Amino acid sequence: MQAVGIKNLNFSYGNIKVFDNLNLSINVGTFATILGNNGSGKTTLARILSGTLKYKGELSKFFKSNEIGFIDEIYEYDSDDLVMNVLIKEAKKLKKDDIRNKIFNISVMFNFSKNLDKSFDNLSFTQKKLVVLGSYLIQNIKMLILDNFFEDFDKNLKKEIIKKLKRFAKRENITVVNFSNDVDEIFYADDIIIIGDGKVLLDGSKRKVFEKEDVFEKYELERPFVVSLSDKLKFYDLIDKIYFDEKKLVDDLWK
Repeated sequence: MQAVGIKNLNFSYGNIKVFDNLNLSINVGTFATILGNNGSGKTTLARILSGTLKYKGELSKFFKSNEIGFIDEIYEYDSDDLVMNVLIKEAKKLKKDDIRNKIFNISVMFNFSKNLDKSFDNLSFTQKKLVVLGSYLIQNIKMLILDNFFEDFDKNLKKEIIKKLKRFAKRENITVVNFSNDVDEIFYADDIIIIGDGKVLLDGSKRKVFEKEDVFEKYELERPFVVSLSDKLKFYDLIDKIYFDEKKLVDDLWK
């Protein structure tokens, strides 16, 4: 079942064409990452999916607008209130008995439980993002759209939070559409969509997408180190497949 279906999407800023008959689909319950260089239209597409930009073409969404969360510019969420109160306000649709338990569980899962009694404005930029993420997850949303959400996270925290979000989304059947220019975020996606020149360049699994080295080179997209290394080792018949985990690659080479 499609969460999102796009047919012949066209969008321009004045005389600048961003999308030219773009087509793509994302299934319900999928963790999809949409990758592209700066200027490829990622933010524009994210805003179209969230309903904040008009466009030409066909766009069908399985979910209602109030079931979709969209996180882009964090400054929209400035507040001098305590984090707990910010989250309680967002959870107004829940039963009172469920609110605090759900807030606590999500805050523990996403590493901001120690900030519940602090002012939101006094948090670091990364911690603010985690609180905003939590504010959507407690609302029982069905689709979450993230626009370069993880760009300020250090590598270890990014890996941890993406893994936790993916597990949470699978459990709650939330469709996640993660827009990014960081190729490492592809590793955690069920479906990878690469855009450029106003269209979808690649769409599929990690193995299918990373095999298209020519597309990465043409559009100046850097493949992850372990993937590029795997290609070189395959060329010399030292391995027979693409690896996505450096430790696994090293372990297999030493066997």
